[in-house]
Amino acid sequence: MIRTVLAALALAVSVPALAAVNSDNSRSLASQYASWAGSKTNADALVNGLQNGTTVMLTTQSSNNTRSLAGFTPPAPMSAEDVAGALARAKSTLASMGIRQPAADQIQAALIGGEVTLPDGRTRPIAGSVGAMGTIAAR
Repeated sequence: MIRTVLAALALAVSVPALAAVNSDNSRSLASQYASWAGSKTNADALVNGLQNGTTVMLTTQSSNNTRSLAGFTPPAPMSAEDVAGALARAKSTLASMGIRQPAADQIQAALIGGEVTLPDGRTRPIAGSVGAMGTIAAR
């Protein structure tokens, strides 16, 4: 009986510590992508939405004041490592197309798939780095 109580107590004490580590990892990951995502708010939305499998809403504004809005729901929650990999692949894919400061809809396409408008005005279909297409919430 005492062993069971001690085991339960040890588990209860370790869970908040794990949550803090995950929270720190999420903040660190989001800070790495804040500039690329257009804002800290967008980076937080990406990391939290991908990790929790919840709707991600993004808003970006270009240098000519054009606003881009996008939203999607990932197909399933992802681990922190999977989120980091998906964001790195999305960033790399867009960079290979000459897009270094993507609009919200370009980030969405790079993550869940879709069409991306290239700097020269042409469009190109791309597969998303998240895997299966999520549900598009807004565009």
